[in-house]
Amino acid sequence: MSDIRFNSLVFDRGIESISYTLQESMEAMPQRSEAPPPDIGVRAQLDQVLRQTSMNDRLDKALRPELMNRSLLSHRMFHAALRSVRKGLRESALQHEESSHEARTYNRAMRLLNEESSLRELVQMYRSSLYQG
Repeated sequence: MSDIRFNSLVFDRGIESISYTLQESMEAMPQRSEAPPPDIGVRAQLDQVLRQTSMNDRLDKALRPELMNRSLLSHRMFHAALRSVRKGLRESALQHEESSHEARTYNRAMRLLNEESSLRELVQMYRSSLYQG
């Protein structure tokens, strides 16, 4: 087999070395937790101008909820919002202890939110175990 070399790639042995970029160029990249949500990816401007909206596009737009604050879709902001909602529910449940119906409603909402948080932690644990191999 002939020895064809392209920088550090040798076809009969594989990769010989890994080159790293300079740190200055890496600082321009956003943090992973600050990346925009995948459903609002960048589309080509020409495609936006020339493409006619289909019925599926109109239905998708009609069914998608209107978000006043799109930053809530980022990981960090969403968890901060969950913590503040949990704290608000706990305070509201303490204020409405005399009314059994309202207290039960707040306590049920807190239980559901705690269950959802524990499921998120379980997913994170499974994800990290998959990364570890």
